[in-house]
Amino acid sequence: MIRVMIVDDSPLVRKIATDILTNDPEIEVVATASNAEFALGKIGKLKPDVITMDIEMPGMGGLTAIREIMRNQPTPIVVLSALAKRGAELTMQALELGAVDFIPKPTVSLSGGINNIANELIEKVKHASKIKVNKKQETKNDIDSLPEYREGSYLLKNKINHVSSDEYEIVAIGTSTGGPVALKTVLTELPENFPIGIVIVQHMPPVFTEAFANRLNSLCKIKVKEAVDGDLIEPGKALLSPGDFHMTVTRYNTRPKVMLHRWEPVSGHRPSVDVLMHSVMREYGRKAIGVIMTGMGKDGAEGLHELKQKGGYIIAQDKETSAIFGMNGEVVKNGDANEVVPVYDIASRLIYHTMNQDNVYEKLA
Repeated sequence: MIRVMIVDDSPLVRKIATDILTNDPEIEVVATASNAEFALGKIGKLKPDVITMDIEMPGMGGLTAIREIMRNQPTPIVVLSALAKRGAELTMQALELGAVDFIPKPTVSLSGGINNIANELIEKVKHASKIKVNKKQETKNDIDSLPEYREGSYLLKNKINHVSSDEYEIVAIGTSTGGPVALKTVLTELPENFPIGIVIVQHMPPVFTEAFANRLNSLCKIKVKEAVDGDLIEPGKALLSPGDFHMTVTRYNTRPKVMLHRWEPVSGHRPSVDVLMHSVMREYGRKAIGVIMTGMGKDGAEGLHELKQKGGYIIAQDKETSAIFGMNGEVVKNGDANEVVPVYDIASRLIYHTMNQDNVYEKLA
């Protein structure tokens, strides 16, 4: 049985979430809490496998609670977030602090909305229960493991054959569960003069993609923005597909740009990594680098297989640094990954393949 603690100041949310989760034979709700202080006092004794956490509560807020839990009693946390700008911004902070996933609260009918997302809540709790969380997950900073940014130079381990800097013209990235932290890890390590454009699909609903892109833009040297239809693909800029829109790329008779579509979901996803990668394969072929990172399911495996067949170069995040080795695991299992590397090495690989080697790397002693 998956043991769950529900933390929310709303009695109605606690009741509905409890009913949803206990209807699944594999889940047991071992406690509910109306405030974070009570929850913190019970975690050590009850040892839940997963905690669902509201963020805005009287007294100790959800963000402080998540920080304390991850520091002292690491437990997978799924955030139940308000579907509004402030709620989205707080959710991004919660993910950075160690929450493994989130699900938006409904905006109109609380009872009806919660029941409509019952399957998603159950699925996310089950996947969260499989994620191993550690204290201070993002503290890898020693020279032996982390490509360290230092005055424009990068330390790079395990060098592979260098590819000329004019070989590639685009980087396409796909990710899902665990993706916000993984993308932050990669994009914040890229220099302002990164020479090609980046397009990204992160499974995330509307409002949240805008907040996430804004958060990344405030942290990165490159420009990061939520894409709008017709946005140009340019060096030093990353475009994040907005929630509930597919994103494709085009170069036909124009400067490279992205296009947004309300096509039917693919494998349950809109945006879909497969949709993006199919278009990258058609427009760029061997001049593209595809990156697949942590996430549940198989979205992206088919598109990256086609891209690999066209000569594109594929980088997959490894199992050890993935929240869920699902989407990237499929690509690795299919034999389509040219490299399988820790998330904290992906930026160095991208730089190595796209930038002139002179004055970029410093060999390790």
